[in-house]
Amino acid sequence: MRRLLDLRIVRRELKLAYVVGAYAIGLAIYWSLRLIGLPYGVVGLVGVGVDLAAILLGARIFRGRGEPIEPPRERWRMTARPRLSTVLGVVFVVNSAFMVLGLVLAALGVSVEPSDAAERIVGSAIGAVEYALIAALYLRSAARLRSLGAPPKEPKFTPTVRIRP
Repeated sequence: MRRLLDLRIVRRELKLAYVVGAYAIGLAIYWSLRLIGLPYGVVGLVGVGVDLAAILLGARIFRGRGEPIEPPRERWRMTARPRLSTVLGVVFVVNSAFMVLGLVLAALGVSVEPSDAAERIVGSAIGAVEYALIAALYLRSAARLRSLGAPPKEPKFTPTVRIRP
């Protein structure tokens, strides 16, 4: 585990590959557990664990431009910049709100098959709590990053060789 936490991802395309890979692994685990026949609540809780593990690991190993690569990040720090933490926090607040809306609609029996209502309620409740927790992590990171003051300027790299047409 220590070697995994020593890994650093700084390039955007590798960060995207990490996110897509983590999503694919989460889907594979979800569908495998559903095909086995485990109850929806158990599958949802396993999904929350996989999602949180992927997000927290990503927060530890991703590095932003101008951020020191070698030292480990503080435990509370989710991104390199407060604006990104704020945007991601708001996205997860909105996701949580939609899950709460789905929970309320499922509880009222709106647009849900009667046999599917209990599973939909459990899934929406688990999703709402998961997204609210992730939102809290990102918004806390944004607040603490802002309290640190202005982040260092992002370095602007200019090529040393000019190519003339």
